[in-house]
Amino acid sequence: MAPTPADRPTESDVVHVDGPGLQCLVDANAADALGPWLKRGDPEAWPGLREVKASRVRRVLQAELAAAAGPLQVHLKLYRAVRLSDRARDALAGSRAAREFHNLREAQQRRLPCVAALAAGRFTGTFGARSFLLTRTEPGAPVPAGPLGPELGRRVGGLLRTAHDAGLHARDLHPGNLLQRPDGSVVLLDLTSAAFAQALELDERARALAFFCLAMDGGVRDPGARALVQAYEASPELVERAAQRGRRLRHRALSAFGRRATRACRHTKTETAPGGVRRFWHLPTQEWHERARSFLATPPTPAKSGRRGSVRLDEDLVCKERTAAAARRLFRAAYWLDYAGVPCAAPVALCTAMRRGQVVSRRVAGRTLAEEVREGGLSPAQRTRAARHLGEAVGRLHGHGLRNRDLKLDNLVRDPATDEVRMVDLDGIRRRAPDERRGQAADLGRLLAAFRAAGSPGGTATWIAFVRGYTRARRCLLRPIRLRDLLPPIEARASAWASAHATTPTP
Repeated sequence: MAPTPADRPTESDVVHVDGPGLQCLVDANAADALGPWLKRGDPEAWPGLREVKASRVRRVLQAELAAAAGPLQVHLKLYRAVRLSDRARDALAGSRAAREFHNLREAQQRRLPCVAALAAGRFTGTFGARSFLLTRTEPGAPVPAGPLGPELGRRVGGLLRTAHDAGLHARDLHPGNLLQRPDGSVVLLDLTSAAFAQALELDERARALAFFCLAMDGGVRDPGARALVQAYEASPELVERAAQRGRRLRHRALSAFGRRATRACRHTKTETAPGGVRRFWHLPTQEWHERARSFLATPPTPAKSGRRGSVRLDEDLVCKERTAAAARRLFRAAYWLDYAGVPCAAPVALCTAMRRGQVVSRRVAGRTLAEEVREGGLSPAQRTRAARHLGEAVGRLHGHGLRNRDLKLDNLVRDPATDEVRMVDLDGIRRRAPDERRGQAADLGRLLAAFRAAGSPGGTATWIAFVRGYTRARRCLLRPIRLRDLLPPIEARASAWASAHATTPTP
């Protein structure tokens, strides 16, 4: 197979090495060490490979190669062309391995710290064509996605500023694509989708900073990003634009994360069985998969049946039966709450067949808040802590643009050990615009009406603890809000809910 223009060497210090079914670009300084290995053919068949990371689009392996000058530690990145669009993109733009190879070399020429690119090529076998990239192994660990310490924040902020001034356009540059060496220095790792041009404009810098700080609740204004922003020397206008872009990016990221519920990825495994049966397994709860298979194979008698479907229980799992579309929405809602950091019943599996669906989740230990309030089993301190935790959960819910149309005490369970409150009925979860206040007022109004219907346990102190937790969590994720601006629609919704529910709702 003839190499595309993106695969051809453009620098004098790059050589072309051929092997059985293999065409490869090699850094001239590493040609003597890598040449004998590359001429063997498929790099995936090299001995001593250890898998470091795997996904639908690539695998990353590590190996120590014997060479005349001594052992050579390398990372091998294998790109997969899973979809037809992947193959078309590689055919038009050249292999991703060759693009990243040239990007890493261009970064070095622009004096940006990055891993050393050793070789890039394409191997053709019975499976078709597959590209790969070899880089020199750098000791260290990925930069954490959460709050950055002062020293690390300064190093990262300085690197981002240098990279943007040097014209690095990398739309997917996130903390996981930076490596912190043992000496504290930071280097670039993944430049597959990057490009080099002139220094970034203001809007491009704002988008890049917002994307990099997306995992932090406050984005560029999060306390954990303060050292990064200061080292970047970001102007007030740049910070404001980055904050706006961050809110929009978070809303889109929530939707993208929800699609993982029914897509093979690092969070979900998919299966297809005879009879049109499809199963989706939530990988973070993998230890419960076999138990869920047995539960679905021999389901117990329904503990509850209604218009929407039935609910089956055992000691550790809950299975809700719905229409296939409703079951997919319910399973996806758990992914939304997971992304938003809202405590809920952990999802385990989704099974659909013949327009019917079953959603299996962990059963949350404990009684509902409605039961605990009726029985008077909560101390004043427990009520206050539970109200604060609930306020934080609802604040995070609204801060991510989510609503819960069935928010009431019967659908909330308190963890006796931590007083954390979990949402256990997700049929009412919907995604809306983050700044849409009508749905937020409706959620708070229903909760206020349920609180009053239960006799207002703890009185004003409980409500104040809830409001403080709510405003603190919501303020980190969205613009500051004065809750008194929402009081009229909250009271209107509470009155309407109370009129429709003359008595305290029961399960």
